[in-house]
Amino acid sequence: MRTTALLILLVVLVSTGEALQCNTLNGGTDECQSDITDVCAHYKSDDVEMNGCWTQTFCDDSNTALAEEGSEDIVACCSEDLCN
Repeated sequence: MRTTALLILLVVLVSTGEALQCNTLNGGTDECQSDITDVCAHYKSDDVEMNGCWTQTFCDDSNTALAEEGSEDIVACCSEDLCN
């Protein structure tokens, strides 16, 4: 549960800007700040679903943390416009 809360907080903090465009849960899109975020991400668990702009490092770290907790959930990350 701590990982899920951290994921939510960080997605909120790093969404919006320019360059890469990512889908959002409300059916819209975000333009990611190229100096901060470099991938689009999608995460879904039984309790939470998120789409938005993230960093590749955060995606990798999130997947590592989820695996260490024994979760089968994954954060799917991609680097093309609207790929999430």
